[in-house]
Amino acid sequence: MRKPVPQKALEWKDARRIKHARSGRPSRVPSQYQGHFSWDKYLKETGASSAPSSCFRQSLTPPLNEFKAGMKLEAQDPRNTTSTCIATVVGLTGSRLRLRLDGSDNKNDFWRLVDSSEIQPIGNCEKSGGMLQPPLGFRLNASSWPMFLLKTLNGAEMAPSRIFHKQEPPAPEQNSFQVGMKLEAVDRKNPHFICPATAGALRGVEVLVTFDGWRGAFDYYCRYDSRDIFPVGWCALTGDNLQSPGTKG
Repeated sequence: MRKPVPQKALEWKDARRIKHARSGRPSRVPSQYQGHFSWDKYLKETGASSAPSSCFRQSLTPPLNEFKAGMKLEAQDPRNTTSTCIATVVGLTGSRLRLRLDGSDNKNDFWRLVDSSEIQPIGNCEKSGGMLQPPLGFRLNASSWPMFLLKTLNGAEMAPSRIFHKQEPPAPEQNSFQVGMKLEAVDRKNPHFICPATAGALRGVEVLVTFDGWRGAFDYYCRYDSRDIFPVGWCALTGDNLQSPGTKG
């Protein structure tokens, strides 16, 4: 009898399928990057240069990730940033956490760096004079929120305050990117992926992130101090999985 495929394996295969189903005309990159990807080799063969670390709002030494799946914490609701909610760590990779707001569903999971100011220990909101709110799209009646919150926190494993980072790294004073510089960037349509990318254009304080080998609908503008962009080599330092560039075209 054939054994069922583990759920994690299915999720991984689905993620790969999403990545390779990308549309748009991809840019040309050397074909050997279908497997293991080496930035040193890639930069030499493309004649490109990497953006210096001073361009990014990231720590020179990547922050330590001591969180565990199942831990609870407070997080800003990304769809309603004035609300602080209860969130559960449902995944980890490198220095990032996959979070799910309690009372929401897995369609609204989001990722945050462990040194993000948008995550705090349980109790921080109350200490600051605020109140924990239900997430946007709370699945139950709003009047049931206090009891839901009580049940959610009762006996839960709360992330200890010692594993949170006191502050985010400072933002660079100005946009120092130059067109053509290489970097690593979160794919915002598939945010579990970090991919090789290029600064495709500059627009004031914004940078156009273009994904190498996937030119098209997946590019996006972001502020130069976005936490979704990283210097070359970031994934290698944190243990995150850097995707290879696309190779079609």
